[in-house]
Amino acid sequence: MRLWVLFLLVVFVGLLSPATAQEPTTERQPNSELSATDIAAIQQFGDTLGIAEWLGPLAPVALSPFFGITCLAGMSLYGQGWITQDNAFLGEASPLHHPAVFWIFLGLTLLTSIPRFTKVSKPFAQAVDHAEAWSGIITMIVLKFLLSSAAVPTEHPELVQLGVISVTTDVLLAAAAALNIFVINAIKFFFEMLIWITPVPAIDAIFEVFNKAACGVLMAIYGYSPVVATGLNVVMFLVAAIMFRWVYRREVFFRTILLDALLAIIVPRNNVGSVDLFVFPEAELGGIPARARCRLRRSDWGWELIQHKLIGRNVVVSLPQENCDCRIQRGWLTNCIQVAGSTEARLSFSRRFNGCLPEVAAAFGTELDGQLPDRRQLKAELA
Repeated sequence: MRLWVLFLLVVFVGLLSPATAQEPTTERQPNSELSATDIAAIQQFGDTLGIAEWLGPLAPVALSPFFGITCLAGMSLYGQGWITQDNAFLGEASPLHHPAVFWIFLGLTLLTSIPRFTKVSKPFAQAVDHAEAWSGIITMIVLKFLLSSAAVPTEHPELVQLGVISVTTDVLLAAAAALNIFVINAIKFFFEMLIWITPVPAIDAIFEVFNKAACGVLMAIYGYSPVVATGLNVVMFLVAAIMFRWVYRREVFFRTILLDALLAIIVPRNNVGSVDLFVFPEAELGGIPARARCRLRRSDWGWELIQHKLIGRNVVVSLPQENCDCRIQRGWLTNCIQVAGSTEARLSFSRRFNGCLPEVAAAFGTELDGQLPDRRQLKAELA
């Protein structure tokens, strides 16, 4: 993710400099004062950009970050005949109004979209989907602060001081944008995974085309009316927020499984290195919900399953070794620790340790099942 951050910052900082150099070189008197009309125009620019023009494109960017920004740049460059003329986000002074931005994000769109058309290549695209989502968040935040800083002339210190409230508003709007994109993108990712495990060959391509079409339609609505697009964005966010708590646990599970499967191919791990293992219960266990990310730890009397919480106390469930049969079963995309006896549990974990499963079994005092994985069980593994 750090590489994406560095890439986007370099692109926009580089594009901002020539744009500044192309501004008209009209001389101003050092002590000249802005008229009341100029001040009102600047304040109206900030207010409009901070609400409708800023919130309107967030939903389509969440659905497809790179394609959404490509649409914004395309409308800024080629849509002047039909987009609203007072939309500062798409105006000629916007960093989006540059051919390089359009072509760079169009290339990234193709690079990340083509693998999603087939079930064989889709896991690789989904494994880096999180990086694409954060790239979209960072890009939108960078655009917000570039436009906000351009709205206030720096040669007038009195306006810079008046902009303290504006800076605070910008931070709040940036946080709202990040939350908006993150929540909607999580729901979209969850449905993409459901589509992937559905045994219909062409359904992945159909869903990707539908996703891009929905993104394009929402962007067209935004170009025509940012207010209407903002209303649609709020509705989509509220619906996604209702589903988010349940979906997010499974999203973390899917991302972990896919990314670790990719890492196991690129950088195989041949040693345990730690006595802790991240697992995901297949069903609710002792107050820990299904598919919550937990840490499994060996203890003197058996095992401890710990769910770390951001707010509140961690949930700890003890799995006593006495009268329990514990074994590791290989899977096609996941592995599973099966606990049978006084406590019943199935704990899924990734393929990251497939190169040293015997060592993992020894470290946790379990047996390793010699049965080979069955691809027909993929749906059950990810359920």
